[in-house]
Amino acid sequence: MFGDQGAAIFGPGVAYKGGIKKSEVMNRCYSTPGPVLLAAHALGMGLLRQGGMLAGLTNRADWQSIGYDVEGQFRSGSEVTLTRAPENSPNPLPGFTDEPLVTFDTFPTRRAELLALIDRVQADLGPHGLHPSRQVLIVVPGLDWEPYILQEDVFKALRSVNVSVYLPGNKDVNAPRQKWPDTDPNGFWRDGAVTVSPVMQAKGNEADVVYVVGADRIAACEDVIRLRNQLFVGLSRSRGWVHLSGAGMDGSPLADEIRRVLASGPELRFTYRQPKRQLDDRT
Repeated sequence: MFGDQGAAIFGPGVAYKGGIKKSEVMNRCYSTPGPVLLAAHALGMGLLRQGGMLAGLTNRADWQSIGYDVEGQFRSGSEVTLTRAPENSPNPLPGFTDEPLVTFDTFPTRRAELLALIDRVQADLGPHGLHPSRQVLIVVPGLDWEPYILQEDVFKALRSVNVSVYLPGNKDVNAPRQKWPDTDPNGFWRDGAVTVSPVMQAKGNEADVVYVVGADRIAACEDVIRLRNQLFVGLSRSRGWVHLSGAGMDGSPLADEIRRVLASGPELRFTYRQPKRQLDDRT
């Protein structure tokens, strides 16, 4: 079974009437590869950000409960080291490839970012032999209407090279956002089409290759916990590879932070500071 570690960290562990928990913390994650999950936790909580941790777990027991080994003390100014034992991330992919499972690229413009996305998706569907539905997923972050604007930009870019696209909630493939009655409220995948979704609409779904497009939306407000939550959810949708990208964010604090996380390898070392928001499985 798969432990919903995202719910445990980024949403309160409240219970229904009668004491039935809405989420259960499990230390083993079978689906998301260990290096991807480590990056998702680090970036979602802001463990390596210049201003210190934004939100997350603040004691050894809670980190151990989601599958991490911990060295150090959670005291202000103390150094903490997190590692994840292979048995707690049984996805075998890291043992089959030396290539990085999480990549990050910045581009001077959105157009350049979308052109690079087109090239990668065409390679996935062509020489890499992936199926568009359920093996490739594109997610876009942002607040309010930002994700839908970027979703439309990605839709147009892929359609310009005849890649079939599905927007969740639509009735039809290759259609811009549809209105009732041409809708399917529970629709997320369509055979033969790549799904392009706002990040939070993608919760509960996974793909072998996930693209998180528009990371600059997060960089512009990198201390907003809702956006960090989106970063965690986007990365943790992957059963294999994640490609993060953004436009005009090179040199930003978030870009530097992402590079530090990806350079850290299997061991995440950070100086603990009390986060803005403390979350644990007892809140």
